[in-house]
Amino acid sequence: MLARLLSEYSRAGGPGVRAAAAALTALLICLAAGQPVIAWLRARKLGEKTEKTPIDDPALRARIAAKSGTPTMGGVLILGALVVSCALWADLAETGVLVALGTALALAVLGAVDDLQKLHGTGRGLSSLRKLSWQILIGLGAGLALAGHVRGTAAAGALLSPPWALLGRAAVPALAVWGAVFVAGMSNATNVTDGMDGLLSGLAALASTALAAGCLIAHRAGMAQAAEPAVFCAAMAGACAGFLCHNRHPARVFMGDTGALAIGGGLAAAAVAARLEALLLVVGAVFVIELTSSGLQIASIRLLHRRVLPIAPVHHVFQRRGAAEPRIVLGFHLCGLAAALAGLGLLWF
Repeated sequence: MLARLLSEYSRAGGPGVRAAAAALTALLICLAAGQPVIAWLRARKLGEKTEKTPIDDPALRARIAAKSGTPTMGGVLILGALVVSCALWADLAETGVLVALGTALALAVLGAVDDLQKLHGTGRGLSSLRKLSWQILIGLGAGLALAGHVRGTAAAGALLSPPWALLGRAAVPALAVWGAVFVAGMSNATNVTDGMDGLLSGLAALASTALAAGCLIAHRAGMAQAAEPAVFCAAMAGACAGFLCHNRHPARVFMGDTGALAIGGGLAAAAVAARLEALLLVVGAVFVIELTSSGLQIASIRLLHRRVLPIAPVHHVFQRRGAAEPRIVLGFHLCGLAAALAGLGLLWF
């Protein structure tokens, strides 16, 4: 009876009301289910093995050694809250939210396989090439699924999304390629960012909130396709905020690749569906900077045989200089807040 009433209300309520309800629902689920999920992960011996963390600096490795054994794969809590919240408040018959949710779940499965190989295998999880290949395939699928959904729609601004309608028949393959690049890029960006207690969960909550607000503003401006992605992003924001309560320093649980890959890929698919890709790049500027620092470091080592940074990604630079982890995370969260506020200004141009 309650499920039927909620379903009817979710269809009748405006996207703003449903987005707020989705955020609150996901938040409460993560708060309530956090401790049982942590206990479940601990009972199955799914604890972080810091010796397999790909950090070469001996001083940093000594610091993170204290975190060994902390339950990981906590992304299942984020995904569970996201799925339940979207099922209650989003219109799952709408392509945009369905693809965003499917993309997040597919990447969560990929991340879970990687996490399990790290925990129970002999190596450091899936190889970078294999993981990237799957990310690209998932992104291709998302782009193809969204091709008919977005190519004939209007964007909120000329600089916020590629002009798909001008490409004619070439729009479908172009969208597939764009989906692959955008989903793979953002999922890698959030994965790279997940390196300190509360860092990614806090930044993701801020970016998701800003993207949800941007979707609602775009919907009021006449972009009908942005309504359901707003509900998805709001649910993601609530789930990440709730997870942050368990993940803040000292963390009682890590999200692992299970959560880190899903967050970036899900938000990327939602942004493509709402035609607000540039907005995500701005509100998620910290993710972009983190990924860029790692990419430049890898390219410099392989091509020039020297480092452009003492260590990558960039949050480890501050850690290597001796800054306390909570202070670094707070600084990055403030940068994320500034990026979120700046990104919303894009919708005025």
